Amino acid sequence: MSQQTFLKVPFVWEEPKPLVEAPSRLTFEPVKAKHSDQLVSVVVRIMALSMDASDQRRSFSDNPYTAVETFLNSARDDFSYQDDWWQFGINDSGDIVGVVLPVTFNGYAKGNLEEGTLYYLGVVPECRGSGFANDLLLQGTRILQEVGVWRIFCDTAVVNVGMISAFKHVGYRQYGEPWERPV
Repeated sequence: MSQQTFLKVPFVWEEPKPLVEAPSRLTFEPVKAKHSDQLVSVVVRIMALSMDASDQRRSFSDNPYTAVETFLNSARDDFSYQDDWWQFGINDSGDIVGVVLPVTFNGYAKGNLEEGTLYYLGVVPECRGSGFANDLLLQGTRILQEVGVWRIFCDTAVVNVGMISAFKHVGYRQYGEPWERPV
């Protein structure tokens, strides 16, 4: 299988900034507080209709649950995080509307401050278009601020106009031109 590439738009959040706060329309629960396979199921649903080529590749594999589980488990290879950082966003009806998975990079600390990213962030298809990506992004940013980061790097597919808008709305700035990333 040949390697494909696609364009990603990089964004950065640089500290110091006041602690952000997610709107109260969602509650956030650590992923570990739910059933262990629920994260995989939610992420499979998100990726199935994602605009991101790497998400699409995972969701259309022979076994999307295994592909997503492998993706989630690989976070420990290059990143650090506490289990309670990974959270579901839950609406007033008790439905999971999305997930945010903040992490810090291994080996990129500056003094006693870490460098972070959002390993994954997504909104389930039936809840898209309501601004929940902003809420999840604010929550993930807040978690990393509380951990103590000096900056947060993130990216999204150049075709994901909604996520690009969320980054800008929350206060991230585009960091350079779109770049090619292998799929």
